[in-house]
Amino acid sequence: MSAEVDTVESVEEAMGGAFTAFLDAYHVPLTILAIVVVAVLLNWLLRRLLMRTVTQIVRGVKRAQDVDTTSEMQAAPYVNARAVQRTRTLGTVGRAVITWTIVVIALILILGQLGVNLGAVLTSAGIVAAGLAFGAQNIVKDILNGIFMVFEDQLGIGDVVTIGAVSGTVEDVGIRVTQVRALDGTLWFVRNGEILTLGNASQGWGRAVIDVTVDARQDLAHVSEVTVDAAKALLTSERYARKVTGEPELYGLESVFGDRATLRIAVRTRPEAQWEVQRGIRAELRRRFAEEGITLSDELPKPPGGPV
Repeated sequence: MSAEVDTVESVEEAMGGAFTAFLDAYHVPLTILAIVVVAVLLNWLLRRLLMRTVTQIVRGVKRAQDVDTTSEMQAAPYVNARAVQRTRTLGTVGRAVITWTIVVIALILILGQLGVNLGAVLTSAGIVAAGLAFGAQNIVKDILNGIFMVFEDQLGIGDVVTIGAVSGTVEDVGIRVTQVRALDGTLWFVRNGEILTLGNASQGWGRAVIDVTVDARQDLAHVSEVTVDAAKALLTSERYARKVTGEPELYGLESVFGDRATLRIAVRTRPEAQWEVQRGIRAELRRRFAEEGITLSDELPKPPGGPV
């Protein structure tokens, strides 16, 4: 019996010695592999937690407003809508920050396992970074400008913006590049450092401005009254009531040219709703003008010899 016990102990000692020898021989590769695996898992976990937090915040705001889309929010629309868009934008930037931070830390730990002098590496990296910063000033400018745009809330994902000659909806705000989807579907990639002027139609409020050109020989006071009444009737409807924040304002006679007179009316709207309100008011005015017998400029007879 003692012989069997001695044999078992000998086998265990041999296996333990082999395992110890294996760890001693492959300690560095195994540690590096563990660092890579932990870095990948940590990156996945943190990004998932971040996006889950973003999703919960967005859903919470929408649930509180009982809406499906951000643009339908009615109670404190600016604050709530910007909270949703800003959360999404910060989530996008946060994912990039998490990834790069973990990559840098993992590289430092791996270099330490390889016996590299980290002090010398960091010193060299500082010199190289200074050289790159001087030679790649545009990249540094893009990154810094992108960070400031996000934290200053200049734009967010889902905003309708105009950047130079590009107009569309922001689909992504990266550390270096902002992606804007134009109305025709074109996806524009705009370097953050090149954004010098930026117009944002999704912040604060909008204004629907409608110019109506009619026959100048008509009673313009009556035309003005019908215009305001038609706009008020339309904007109190269920479809448009939640999209406006003010009463229609008649600016008066904008211009007169020959037998044509142009009146301008405006109404303050929620962000991004001004274009839909403009289209609705134009359609309603054309219908009401037909009922009242008011002649629009495109219904005037063409002068003799004019273009057909």
